[in-house]
Amino acid sequence: MLVDSSALPEQVADAVMQSAFRSAGQRCSALRLLCLHEAIADAVIEMIVGAARELVAGNPAELSTDLGPVIDAEAFAGIGRHLHRLTSEQKRVLGPVNASDVAIESIANLLPPQAFEIASIADLRQEIFGPVLHIVRWKGDPQAVLAQINALGYGLTLGIQTRIDSRALALAHAAQVGNVYINRNQIGAVVGVQPFGGEGLSGTGPKAGGPHYLLRFCAEQTVTVNTTAAGGNVQLLANGAV
Repeated sequence: MLVDSSALPEQVADAVMQSAFRSAGQRCSALRLLCLHEAIADAVIEMIVGAARELVAGNPAELSTDLGPVIDAEAFAGIGRHLHRLTSEQKRVLGPVNASDVAIESIANLLPPQAFEIASIADLRQEIFGPVLHIVRWKGDPQAVLAQINALGYGLTLGIQTRIDSRALALAHAAQVGNVYINRNQIGAVVGVQPFGGEGLSGTGPKAGGPHYLLRFCAEQTVTVNTTAAGGNVQLLANGAV
């Protein structure tokens, strides 16, 4: 998600909370990288951290639970390795304060929402399907920031937060992604209204819910017949007699 200095901080915080932590961050379209303009970064980060600390990680059978566990032990272990690297290399801005924040011992594969400030976009080396948000500050030309995002190679979803319409449309045009969401969260595409699919390392072929989707289920077949071998008149065929 790319956020410029004109964006509404409250709107950004709400979109980030939904996009990064709903479904424990396991949706394919979930927010992994938040690029905040330095002019509003401190205020927005404070809002996100405050809101995230209100989330309850626990048993998904309980109505009070906001975040349930990740899908399996393999995913949990992979996220754990990523968190270990982030903890040693980057700045943590959100994480468990103490052991009572999350019932890890009683609920398998449960992770609380976590966020880190990273030094550069290039430091995000892989996709992580879990409640882990990576934040980077930027200044200058937003198109240059977008070029760095495009260089990562992933192209499923991009959120843009700005009150400058011309900028939003220019960034959307330059983004090498399948789905762009402007001034809203970036999850929950509606099939038939927002055909869903990506490109690059996130390529999925024809978009689900799009006009070309059914074609991917078709099998093309070519039949070639040597008409003259059976005594056919090629001239008649050429003149459209058949």
